[in-house]
Amino acid sequence: MGKTLLEISKEIGVSTATISRVLNGEDCVSAETREKVLSAVETSGYEKRQRRRSAELRNNGTALIIAGQLHNPIILGFIDGIRQRLAKEGMRTVISLSDYETGTECDTLKYAAKNGFSGIFLLNAIESRKLVDLIGEIKTPLIFVNRFLRSVDTDVVTIDNYRCGYLATAYLIARGHRRIAHIAGPSTSVTCRDRTQGYLDAMREHGLKIDQSFVFYGDRRYKSGCEFGSILAELPPEKRFTAVFSTTGLMAAGMVDILRGYGIRVPDDVSVICNDDYSRDYMPCPIDFNTYAQDPIQMGTTAAELLLERIAAPESAPKKLVFPPVLTEHNSVILKR
Repeated sequence: MGKTLLEISKEIGVSTATISRVLNGEDCVSAETREKVLSAVETSGYEKRQRRRSAELRNNGTALIIAGQLHNPIILGFIDGIRQRLAKEGMRTVISLSDYETGTECDTLKYAAKNGFSGIFLLNAIESRKLVDLIGEIKTPLIFVNRFLRSVDTDVVTIDNYRCGYLATAYLIARGHRRIAHIAGPSTSVTCRDRTQGYLDAMREHGLKIDQSFVFYGDRRYKSGCEFGSILAELPPEKRFTAVFSTTGLMAAGMVDILRGYGIRVPDDVSVICNDDYSRDYMPCPIDFNTYAQDPIQMGTTAAELLLERIAAPESAPKKLVFPPVLTEHNSVILKR
């Protein structure tokens, strides 16, 4: 049996670290010491062990999905579409949560780029100088899903969020509503900002009054909708909104639940339209909302295909694939006479 590195080290008076540097071909060892080590190793019968597989090799064929949180069914739909499509190509997916923190998001991007992942999907992105600079340095294929950075050209799969807001608001106006409130998402989100801008432009183009009290900024979650529901319910009847456009179905659901407690009915007293309808699991008495939305699984599938294209042609120009919003009519909006 050959000698160990420790035995060789004691025998020739050279540290095991120096011996390892010589065996790994590093050039920070003097010629005299290198010759001494190689001679001792050759006569010792030592067999160099194979290094553990590098992170680059371990993560080859693996895509990382970075999401803010998993409470939103839309996000889960994106993930399902990505995962199912990549699985058909024999690729794995790993999910990392950022809690909507830019610092965490950037740290995760650095980790993925350093450890040889085949691709990265960003399901949330808060535009910042730090993130923009980092994306310019990363060579790993990067796909934005339902959001993007305005100052950077990247591969993007998204819905036309501006038209989601514009068309939803115009839909309410066409049905006779004039006092229309908006439950917006965080102002740091490009997606939510675009939807809010669509709402504002539709109101202005139809000559309707809007002020700060018409827009309530939530966090996309059920609880935010509950908070707005309390505000709406406590308004005097003559100042109450007759319709509400909500950025998410979860916030719309929270609002409806609170309104019920005050005896305010949807759609009889307040009409509601939103940008998705994944709220029914959160509501004791489900309402099918009228929506302008897109199938998140289809968008996830498309994002996965875009990654596969990028891997096959890394030097090709970035693509931005925009899905048009599709209207689904149920029973949450009535004609105001």
